[in-house]
Amino acid sequence: MRVLLANDESQHSRAATDYLLSLPFRKPIELDVASIIAPPIMVDVGMGGMPMDLSGFIDEERQAALARVEATASQLRDGARGKSLHSVSTHVPVGPPASELLNLAEQTDSELVVIGAVGHSALDRVLLGSVSDYVATHGDVSTLVVRPSRESETPPSLRKIVIALSGNAEDQRMIDWLGNLHLQSSVEVHLVRILQLQTLYRQDIRQKASESWGRFVKQSQQQILDLETQLQKLNLNTETHLVEADHVGEALIDYAAAHDCDLIMTGDSDSGLLTRVFMGSTSRYVLRHATCSVLTVRDKEERAKAKQEIATGAHMVEEGAISN
Repeated sequence: MRVLLANDESQHSRAATDYLLSLPFRKPIELDVASIIAPPIMVDVGMGGMPMDLSGFIDEERQAALARVEATASQLRDGARGKSLHSVSTHVPVGPPASELLNLAEQTDSELVVIGAVGHSALDRVLLGSVSDYVATHGDVSTLVVRPSRESETPPSLRKIVIALSGNAEDQRMIDWLGNLHLQSSVEVHLVRILQLQTLYRQDIRQKASESWGRFVKQSQQQILDLETQLQKLNLNTETHLVEADHVGEALIDYAAAHDCDLIMTGDSDSGLLTRVFMGSTSRYVLRHATCSVLTVRDKEERAKAKQEIATGAHMVEEGAISN
């Protein structure tokens, strides 16, 4: 697996580095450590009315960033002791941080981007920063957004994982992704499926009483048990839960908080072509409101195919409009 780690001077970035180091990958990973130099939007004007020369500023920032990513790379090499790292490369591109990270993920053919959650205010452990939000929402690869624990400045250990199931093909993708890690048998993996109730005009009562609802619940139970069997073959400690709620995202957040979970794994979408390209509402809600780390699992090839289908459809509509 090739992993891209975003690195800056923030405490959240250091937490992301520590968290990545703690992940027990089964096979050594190829790691790219990147620190983005963002040129200032506003430029001071000197006495002569000419903009200041930015080359010196950018060069100083680049040297500082290069020293930082090299130090981080050394920390990871020492911490991994060569067991989980196949190679480490460093990058210091210049430009808008979010788009540069996405470009770098594409250039390096990364399969996972790891980034710290940086907030805007005193609620920074709850709210995402603009860069982490954009990368996690618009990226084509799996993204791990790391949030430090509320009680500690260090990232939590990987003790309890929630896999947010949806009943779609992405559920199997999350199970397969977890197979990349050599987790201890003490780690709890919670398979959670939220069954959404339609509460408008008390439709939930009629819905639960209907035969179709009963079949839906039974199918959901069988699916979650099938996935649990796969995880048990990895000697993992599993729990399964079907939860009925009127808001899927809120129910997932509440479950993770009530069970003191360290990581929530979500798929990329709810359903449909557009939400396979633009993150589905449930995944987006979890990403932005969870108080623990969130791993969004994606399939690059599927997203590329979906984008191509959208582009082809838009082109056909455009051609039809022109011909008319």
